[in-house]
Amino acid sequence: MTTAPTSQYNLNEAYNVACAGLRDKPVNTEKTATKNVYVARNGYTIDTYIDCGDTIKKEVSRRVPDEGIFIVISENLKNSTEYKQKYFIPYDDFIKRYEEMDGSEIEICLWDKMYQERQVKSKGKGKAFKANIDDTKYGQYENPESWGDGIADGAKQEGYWMCSNEKPTEWYFVPLEYFNRDYKQTF
Repeated sequence: MTTAPTSQYNLNEAYNVACAGLRDKPVNTEKTATKNVYVARNGYTIDTYIDCGDTIKKEVSRRVPDEGIFIVISENLKNSTEYKQKYFIPYDDFIKRYEEMDGSEIEICLWDKMYQERQVKSKGKGKAFKANIDDTKYGQYENPESWGDGIADGAKQEGYWMCSNEKPTEWYFVPLEYFNRDYKQTF
């Protein structure tokens, strides 16, 4: 157990230990959720909140880079009507991980519609392994590299460490309730 935030290196080591069978075996996953999305405004700060037991916790704050197109993924929280779980990803990652509700690819000519929140379907695949209560002392872990420098919070509850197939060494925490709602295990 550590008092410092858990590093991405340690999460990769934990994954290797799980692969070796010394903790719950990893699973392949496929996203099944629908998400609300909109184009991020460059330079704005996006705060990410997650449900944590019967309350919410600010997981991380990230500033949208000044250059490029980024998409905010937004969804309601169980324990708040004021805050939402929000995060953003580059457009290039977004079109790989999401599709239109009818299953068609998202076309860039639809961007005029994207400045208002709308729904899309997830289509990503990844890996997951069950988080142990002692993976972090206070629920904090180092941001995945693509999130930028910083510390994420909220991992001191039941859940899974997840990564996408496109970024197999960038782990992030998903509470058990979100995992059960948004992912299915594939074999």
